[in-house]
Amino acid sequence: MFLICLLPTFWAFAQQDSIPSGKGKKGKTVAPPAVYIPKDSAALADSIRREKTRRVTRHSAIIPGWGQFNNRQPWKAPVIYGALGFTTYLFFDNLTSYKDLKQAYIVRTDTIPTNDNDMPPEYQPLSTNSIRFYRDEFRKNVDYSALAFIIMWGLNVVDAAVFANLREFDVSDDIGLKLKTPNFNLATGQTQLGLTVQLKSGTKPLKPLPAK
Repeated sequence: MFLICLLPTFWAFAQQDSIPSGKGKKGKTVAPPAVYIPKDSAALADSIRREKTRRVTRHSAIIPGWGQFNNRQPWKAPVIYGALGFTTYLFFDNLTSYKDLKQAYIVRTDTIPTNDNDMPPEYQPLSTNSIRFYRDEFRKNVDYSALAFIIMWGLNVVDAAVFANLREFDVSDDIGLKLKTPNFNLATGQTQLGLTVQLKSGTKPLKPLPAK
């Protein structure tokens, strides 16, 4: 019987906890849940800029030139693909020469002198030491061309990230240079010449990011 009497009280507490933000059933105002809001527009602009920079950097790391298109600089894409294509060509060209010289060195140093004619004609006049030297040089060139390809890819990512971060800064006609007229001091006999540089700091208004 005692538990039956307490059921209405338990029901009232349950209803109060389940009321969403806004007005309850009886018109009582319930405080809405806490939502993070930036303190000022500068913090919001900085947050949007960081998110845009991360997105552009990620796109450029996945596909070269994609970040440049996001930055509205499509003219950079042919330069990037030209650099990557040239380093790719160097890599495979050096790799082919290295494999040929490696095989030529094996043929030259084996105990079967009759198979020297199996080498490519351009390597047959070379001595054994020369073949070994060129083999090692082309092996280094393979590593260098692979490293150059990686550097070009990395520069593509850095370029996209830097311009994505700097694109929002305001560069307007308010930046000026003024030269003050000379001022001659009779008491000290010194001439003062002033130079004033006016800079406008700040950022352009940012547009909200599109929904992902």
